[in-house]
Amino acid sequence: MPRPRRQIELPGAKETYDRLLAEQGGVCAICGNPPKTRRLSIDHDHKTGAVRGLLCFQCNRALPAAKKAEWFLRAYDYLNPDRWAPPSEASRDG
Repeated sequence: MPRPRRQIELPGAKETYDRLLAEQGGVCAICGNPPKTRRLSIDHDHKTGAVRGLLCFQCNRALPAAKKAEWFLRAYDYLNPDRWAPPSEASRDG
């Protein structure tokens, strides 16, 4: 038997969703795309319950829940090596 779709479980979710949807212009907070076949998900911190914003399915699934902001900054630097480069040996010598 198929499992029923998970319902939004956060208190005040309908009002929160409507407010965030208007604030975000109807698009995902990360990729900026409007929802296609699914509603945007209310993203929240699983430890504190604090709501962060609305995310599309793909962006919501891409966020590893156990990672910290520092991990994302390092991943960004890794994926965009031209934005940051460690000092070369020549510049360290002065």
